[in-house]
Amino acid sequence: MKKMNNYSILIIDDEPNNIIALTEILETEYTVCAVVDSRRAVETVESDMPDVILLDILMPDKDGYEIIAALKSSGKTRDIPVIFITGLDGISDEKKGLALGAVDYISKPFHNDIVKIRVQNQIKLIERHRQQALVTKITHNFLSDTFTDLLQADTLRMVGEFMDIAQLLLYKMDDDIFICKNEWINPTLNLKTRIGDKLELDEPMRSIINNSLINREGELCLHSNNPTYKEAMKPYRKNFHSYITAPVFIKGKMCAAIDFSREDDGRKWDDNEINLAMLVADVFSGVFERDAIEHDLNTVLKLKNELVAAKEYAEHSSRAKSEFLSRMSHEMLSPMNIIMGMLQVAKLKPEMAIDSLQEIDVASGRLLQVINDVLDISGIEYGIFKLNDSVFNFSNMIDEVLQTAEHNASVKQQSFDRSIDPLIPASLTGDEKRLKMVIANLLANAVKYTPANGEISFAVRVLNRENGTITLQIEVSDNGIGISDEQQKKLFNIFEQGDGGDTRLHGGIGIGLALSKRIVEMMGGNIRVASESGKGSKFTFDCKLNEGSGAE
Repeated sequence: MKKMNNYSILIIDDEPNNIIALTEILETEYTVCAVVDSRRAVETVESDMPDVILLDILMPDKDGYEIIAALKSSGKTRDIPVIFITGLDGISDEKKGLALGAVDYISKPFHNDIVKIRVQNQIKLIERHRQQALVTKITHNFLSDTFTDLLQADTLRMVGEFMDIAQLLLYKMDDDIFICKNEWINPTLNLKTRIGDKLELDEPMRSIINNSLINREGELCLHSNNPTYKEAMKPYRKNFHSYITAPVFIKGKMCAAIDFSREDDGRKWDDNEINLAMLVADVFSGVFERDAIEHDLNTVLKLKNELVAAKEYAEHSSRAKSEFLSRMSHEMLSPMNIIMGMLQVAKLKPEMAIDSLQEIDVASGRLLQVINDVLDISGIEYGIFKLNDSVFNFSNMIDEVLQTAEHNASVKQQSFDRSIDPLIPASLTGDEKRLKMVIANLLANAVKYTPANGEISFAVRVLNRENGTITLQIEVSDNGIGISDEQQKKLFNIFEQGDGGDTRLHGGIGIGLALSKRIVEMMGGNIRVASESGKGSKFTFDCKLNEGSGAE
């Protein structure tokens, strides 16, 4: 991670006094440059590529609105965060800037703390996105190659340079002895290699590690921020006393550890650095486990045809999980960034609090849905998920789901047709929340994967009625992009998307249909799809519910 003074801020303003004031506020923490001539602003941004831009709205020749429009239309500069500098006090001016892509405002006259907070918020977001990109790159490298010593060393180098630290050491565990198997050492430090070093843990360090692993509470790593760990680890530290040690697991058992060290400059490790260390350890865990599976398979296979499929499945499963983690990280970070940004706006601009809270409410709901989906699919996988039956009004539930779907369809100017069987009883007994979730998921997919002016239809009818049990058949169809035969084979698999990977266009974490399939099966039914690429899709499922209270 960059140190703060390695981040660059470009000020675009024709007023020298503004440039002087902002430079004095920011130059102790960042590299600050300025452009006075608005006609040269875009050219300067493209050549210097600053991390954050502070842009004045009112300037001769070109105003701030024209400059940001030009920056956002360029693939090279559109992702650079732009904070407007303004003496205007109209909300309409702020809305115009936000609509063009500005991320925040700094009002004149400048308040030192406000300026620093607004810039720091953008730097933190930049660090999160860069951290996510690093983990994604590491994951993809491991998926595309065997886990050789060279690839391990290159991964340690990338992480070490990113975090701007002194060294990373990879220890493998042999009984109770850790042996350094690979390393990256900052070449400017001229330190001798640590490969082959052995570390045998004595008390009290053994108890500290065991308690941490057994309790699994808080951070699953040791670091020098904790005075207990720091004191206990003193006998084992050779060069550096500022460190993070993250364990690596295979099937729940610690097999290795990665030690992140930096020079003792008085700084504490921040949450981003600790989280990155644990993420890197998780990636190594996944790859070690994959290679262990591959090694075991190769030992047994001797490329026997009947076991080739098992090897391919293990590799595919590992790839699917890694892609799922990348998608989930993105889907959770996006609403979290909105929440953090809007909280700052609400704190600093009370007049915009209501608008900010509305955006926070939407982003919180999106984040909560991702979390609930992951918890539900985990519960199903571990056999602890159960349906919660209760009496509910079927008509009211359907109306609520369809209103949302119809609204979303209208935004894309899609037609929406509904057909409800009048023979369905008003009162039914079952898990209303889960049934509603399955229907909503199918409708949301239909709207998502159908282009503007397309057609969506929903139908539900009574399939069977016997001894107080009613079987419903629900159908959602569209004339959207359709699903190829190859995509249909993995459509209901956990951790996968029909359009998964870096080229996917439609968002989501890829467990909606897998979760829906398992819920429908728990309701005594099944789900199926009929589709052809480019010609739309039709999802059909049936489920069993009890009439009324379900009592005899």
